[in-house]
Amino acid sequence: MMNSLPIFTAACLIATGSTIAAAQPAVYPVADPKNQGEWHLNDAVSDEFEGTTLDEKKWHIQGTNGEYRSNFIGRAPSQFSTKNVRIEAGKLKLQAKWEPDFDFSKKIDKSDKKAPEGRPYENITTAAVISKQQFLYGYMEIKCKAADASVTSSFWMTGNGVELDVFEFLARPAQTHKKQLPRELWSSIHDWSPEGKGKTTWTDRLQLDWKVADDFHVYGIEWDENYLKFHADGKLVRSVTRQEVGEEGWVITKPLWVWVDSETFPWHGIPEKNDLPVDFEIEYIRIWQKSLTSNIPLSFEGPFALEEKSQDWWMTEPSRKHLAIVDEKAASGSKSLKFSDSGPLEEKVTAFAPYGSSDLEPGRYEFSMKAWLEPECDVKRVRIVLEEPWLELKPLDLSGVEKGKWVTISQTFRRSDPSSAKDRIRVVVQPEDVSGSGQALYIDDLSIEKTE
Repeated sequence: MMNSLPIFTAACLIATGSTIAAAQPAVYPVADPKNQGEWHLNDAVSDEFEGTTLDEKKWHIQGTNGEYRSNFIGRAPSQFSTKNVRIEAGKLKLQAKWEPDFDFSKKIDKSDKKAPEGRPYENITTAAVISKQQFLYGYMEIKCKAADASVTSSFWMTGNGVELDVFEFLARPAQTHKKQLPRELWSSIHDWSPEGKGKTTWTDRLQLDWKVADDFHVYGIEWDENYLKFHADGKLVRSVTRQEVGEEGWVITKPLWVWVDSETFPWHGIPEKNDLPVDFEIEYIRIWQKSLTSNIPLSFEGPFALEEKSQDWWMTEPSRKHLAIVDEKAASGSKSLKFSDSGPLEEKVTAFAPYGSSDLEPGRYEFSMKAWLEPECDVKRVRIVLEEPWLELKPLDLSGVEKGKWVTISQTFRRSDPSSAKDRIRVVVQPEDVSGSGQALYIDDLSIEKTE
């Protein structure tokens, strides 16, 4: 769907948990009206679009103040415009229109392999809206009607190096011989890691019983750590498991942002002036999760998008002799934090998460992390510190941990005061925590979950 993806954010490590609210406790997925799945609505990434303007505390309109997330301005010849987003009659409407006088980018889009010289941005403007928060696993549902022209109407998600396309509708292709497209539900997983380079790791197309631009329908997907289940008007129409895709291709293990957008797909034909304007109409977006506290791990997969800036874990120069983010071993994703003790540890070493990556209200929490100790690893303890306000957790005892496998270590703690804007986690190893020179310790999937 695009050529580069947003960096992973851990800002929602706790923020997501504190903003999930059962604002509409009686509203459940169309596919599960009795709520047998025990779903809770995540209000931070859900919207009924009942106001007069889009809630920009929840949503980023691509191009606002010149900001295009992921450097994605649209697919040529179309370009995203903020003016093409509106709330009308209780619906979010993303318009595609003929607008040759728009101030188009001078860039050349080379994403279409059928146009090796690239395509200019010209004549057509479209729109994209992206959630400002991420979520990890749940049930996503949208009620919508596709735009009736040769432009896409898409509902998809992105995270650090990953993309999950729920659908990319193209209701009336300019290439009229492609008669399957007006009813086609096309879904995909893409790997945008440096190694994957956008590779499609899974895709499937099926024919619906209706044309997607004729009326409003409800499309849902259950995203579990081990499977995807797709629904249309409450009916299960497709499922795929992690095992079927394979571990290498099952890259959707990280928090995701929600996207709805409209683009031109030149390989299906480009709309002409008389085909436009058209609207992709969305009545609601609802996302449920199993837990109100929504435990999202703080990973080592890449930089975090915090306050529009890219930040990553940081270590002092002396600490880098012993600490590093590596791709040798990982509990999830492809990277972890490695502590290696090739010589005597003369001073404490610390890994700092980005400022603002922890956002805790007062209350009781459970901290957990996954650890892998190599057979000769001699690390006895790891210390966790929450920085603002300062709180040192009881050292995590590794002395009895089984070696040679990932083991979850946890403890509960109470936070009396809320996090400041610069709160973050420190991972610390002191000289007295190491009994000698041994093999490596790997740490992954740090998380904090509110328990009361």
